[in-house]
Amino acid sequence: MTAAGKISAASLIISLIFLSTQAATADDQTEELSLAVILESVSLKGIPYIWGGSNLKGMDCSGFIYTIYAERVPDLPRRSIDQYRYGTAVTTGKEEPGDLVFFNTEGWSASHVGIYLGDGRFIHAASGEKRNGIIISSLDSPYYRARYLGARRLPVSD
Repeated sequence: MTAAGKISAASLIISLIFLSTQAATADDQTEELSLAVILESVSLKGIPYIWGGSNLKGMDCSGFIYTIYAERVPDLPRRSIDQYRYGTAVTTGKEEPGDLVFFNTEGWSASHVGIYLGDGRFIHAASGEKRNGIIISSLDSPYYRARYLGARRLPVSD
């Protein structure tokens, strides 16, 4: 792992520890789901981008979300545009770890989706020359800030 990777991983772990100390104000079931989703999604970092993919050989953005959430949210649709219509809208700036974040990258509605990690970062399956595969990005990057549509909070299954 590179020094930058170690710093990124260390800051993510610190964020997770901070989140776990906030239990007094968060619903336990939602917090457990958020932590499990974050840990599982980060474990997939580096898997290559494959359009239409949703397995360890490769994933697209909505396939990544579907892979992480399918057992936790059985009714979750597979496509990003349909995932954007699912769950509860979250006010911008009120995103919580585990929320889905959506972007208009193709000129039509929700064409890209990721999982909010906290601290302005999200994990997603990115395509492109330098961003190919499951990576962590910043919501504050000019590219994503200009294309941000909003977040959705998924229902917690019983």
